[in-house]
Amino acid sequence: MNLLCLDFETYYDKDYSLTKITTEEYIRSPLFEIIGVAVSVNGAEPEWFSGSMDDTALWLRKFDWENSMVLAHNAMFDMSILNWQCGGIRPKRIADTLSMARALHGTEVRGSLAYLAEHYAVGVKGEEVVKAIGKRRQDFSETELTAYAAYCRNDVSLTVDIFKIMADGFVASEMGLIDL
Repeated sequence: MNLLCLDFETYYDKDYSLTKITTEEYIRSPLFEIIGVAVSVNGAEPEWFSGSMDDTALWLRKFDWENSMVLAHNAMFDMSILNWQCGGIRPKRIADTLSMARALHGTEVRGSLAYLAEHYAVGVKGEEVVKAIGKRRQDFSETELTAYAAYCRNDVSLTVDIFKIMADGFVASEMGLIDL
């Protein structure tokens, strides 16, 4: 089975964000827009794509979702986008570094990707997302979009590295619960 790791970057602003509304309200909102997505196959260098919603959904179809475990940090968010906005894509299995961190560390260790990257000494998350507040895809300059792509690809690489560390000795039945 392949391991696909993905991360979406999406439009948000000071009022329309995951800190203000539920994940479902956010993703199903008419304001929702994918800025870009990065995908790594079996730990390879992540690929980035940025285009219209339809073009993004089409680009994502090139991956073998039916024979893959898909990894994300906060998988509920990314899997919901795949299903609700990208034509009903449903992977064979799902893994989530956020859920794994909660199982391993409880609530005593923060679960953000930035913190886990620091905790496991695999790199630094970066802050490009802060510069993206209120920006639609068409609002990015070529330089800004290139920087955002690097940020997203880095998130995918960090997620893969954290997963490799946490998966070593992780209880298989817990992985089954995360998949559910």
